[in-house]
Amino acid sequence: MKKTQTLYPHPFSLAYWRDAAAECKNLRSLSYAAFLCALVIVIEKFNIPLSTSLQVSLSFFAVALCSMLTGPVLAVVCGLLVDLVGAIGSPYPFFFGYTLTAILTAVIYALFLYRGKISYTRVLLAEVIINFFINAFMGTFWRVFLYQGSFAVYFAMAFVKNLVLLAPEAFLLCSFLQVLSSPLKQLGVLPRDTQVCHTKHSLVFSCVAAAAGAVLVGFLAVYYVQVKEFLTQALS
Repeated sequence: MKKTQTLYPHPFSLAYWRDAAAECKNLRSLSYAAFLCALVIVIEKFNIPLSTSLQVSLSFFAVALCSMLTGPVLAVVCGLLVDLVGAIGSPYPFFFGYTLTAILTAVIYALFLYRGKISYTRVLLAEVIINFFINAFMGTFWRVFLYQGSFAVYFAMAFVKNLVLLAPEAFLLCSFLQVLSSPLKQLGVLPRDTQVCHTKHSLVFSCVAAAAGAVLVGFLAVYYVQVKEFLTQALS
């Protein structure tokens, strides 16, 4: 089945969802999805240690790219498969809450990146929702459900971590998608009219925010234990 090249200003249209559903029948889209799902699973096995207490994962690059190429309908399947297959051989027990987190993360990226003009603002908004609602709030809820403990303390630590990572992640992801957009359009993977761009103002803002965020990430990596102890005492 040949993919349409239509772009949409927002996902609130029947045609948008019709095209997204059609990706599930497109062999090429299914192939990209399978490859990128496998890539996500591999990347998630190798977190980057910033300190003995703080680690970050780069799997969001592959998740966002997969969602941008395949859309929100196929993103549900991808999120489900990534979590289920990734749980095989994992030292941690399977929990459906984290499956829901993986699905929602893929869907949010798709809603902001699939078949539209991709700007720094859209990438940043997607990261805000994912970092604060999915990673911080939902992640804390699942952690308390599984291991007990103080919701306020867990949430505060998750919020701080996702706050300092927000700007660097948004900048890196937007730059990553911008670099890949041209070859992907030449290969026919992305619609020809797809644009991934920084405006002059957004570029300046994103660079400054990313630099400030990088400094905060370094600070948190060094003083993670002290920050955790301070928040525990303040919120207990």
